[in-house]
Order: sequence, then structure tokens, then C-alpha cells
Amino acid sequence: MKMKKINVTETIVADIQLHIVQNGSGGPVIFWGMYPHQGGEVEHFWEALLELVPEQNFLLVAFQVEDWNQDFSPWEAPAAFGTEAFDGQGARTLKWLLEEGVPYIDRTYHVKEQEHWLAGYSLAGLFALWAAYECDIFSGIACCSGSLWFKDWDIYMREHTLKRKCSVYLSLGGKEEKTKNAVMATVGDRTREQEKLLLEDSFAEQVVLEWNPGGHFADSGKRLAKGIKWLMEKRYELKNYEK
Repeated sequence: MKMKKINVTETIVADIQLHIVQNGSGGPVIFWGMYPHQGGEVEHFWEALLELVPEQNFLLVAFQVEDWNQDFSPWEAPAAFGTEAFDGQGARTLKWLLEEGVPYIDRTYHVKEQEHWLAGYSLAGLFALWAAYECDIFSGIACCSGSLWFKDWDIYMREHTLKRKCSVYLSLGGKEEKTKNAVMATVGDRTREQEKLLLEDSFAEQVVLEWNPGGHFADSGKRLAKGIKWLMEKRYELKNYEK
């Protein structure tokens, strides 16, 4: 199959860079918190999406934060490796999404009535999951290789429930918990517990935990695309069930 040429629209909304790609119309709006300084990331994710869901309609909205550790961390936490701590500015990023990013996309592309999903990898995956507990905007969450080892996340997830009905996709690499880093080694057990808690959450329509081969840095674009493919399939199943 010949790959569609990518046509990226780039704009800045309230100081945050957006990369927007449309594949047809009438499908979900996929907001994706992307890594700030990695060339070709949008193209890589786009190609992975078209490989797995070529016939699906969707609007991909990648938002590019300035500081990964600062802008996607839900609260302050010490460094898990190296010396760079987490500044806990995730609330500011979520506020931007709700008050600037989402309204801009809804207004510009006339998609207010479409489903809105939030996807992320690593710390951005944790942010996506946290957002589902903090707001009622997103009906689909893809948390891929999420940083659920984050300090006190285990306490947070036990004390909160989802804000609305949504489907949640979790994934993790099979080698990610097999690390000498004591903090990060907790990611496997925490992700398993996260799945269990979501399965017990009355607002969780569909939940899955998918295990991928390899470690944390193995093909993030394809892992994200697998999450979107699963959300697409569950969306189709739910719509057929409701008929």
C-alpha cells in the first residue's frame, strides 16, 4: 500500500507549538503530547498510524511542550535518574489544553461534537492518564509505557476515579520493569495495579493492558499507534452495541 503524503499544519496557540494532520473527517480528535526536541517524530507516528489504521478518519493534534519533565509532571517529585527533578507543572499544561488547545481545534476544524482522545508515551502517558482523573473532556486515553513509577502515583490512583466514561489503553515493554533503578523497577507492578483499578472503575468502558517486547525506548511511534488502533476498535464495538 502506498503511504499517503503527510501534510502537517503548524501553528502556535498560547505559546505552545501544534502540529496538526488530518486523515479524512468525522473521526476522533487525537491530542498527543509529544517530545519537545526530536526531529521527525510527527512523521514517524503518522506512518505508524497509517500502517495500522489506514481506513480510519481522525484528526491528529500533536502539542509540543517546552520542558518534558516540567510540563508533563502532575506534581513535584525528585529525580528518578540523573539530577533533573520534576517541577510539577502538568496542571498548567492541562489548563492550556482545556482553555486554549482544545477550544482552538474545535473552533478551527469544527470538531466540537467529535470524540476527543489524549495519548502520550512515557511521562506524557502518565499525563494523559492523570488528565482522565482531572477533567471530563477525553473519552479515550492511550497511556503507552507510562511513567507510573512516578512518586506517589500509587497513592493517587487508589484515591481517584475517572471523571467521565472513557476507554483506557495501557501498554508496557516487557523489559521495562527489569531495571536496576529501584524507582523505575516499580513500573510493572504499578501498571498491573492501574489496570485492576480501572477495571473496577464504573466510568471505564473498556480497559486493556498490552505487553510489548523490548524495553522503554523500543519504537514509541508504533506502540502509540497500537493504542490508537485499540481505541478505534473499541469505539466501533461500542457504537454497534448502542445501535
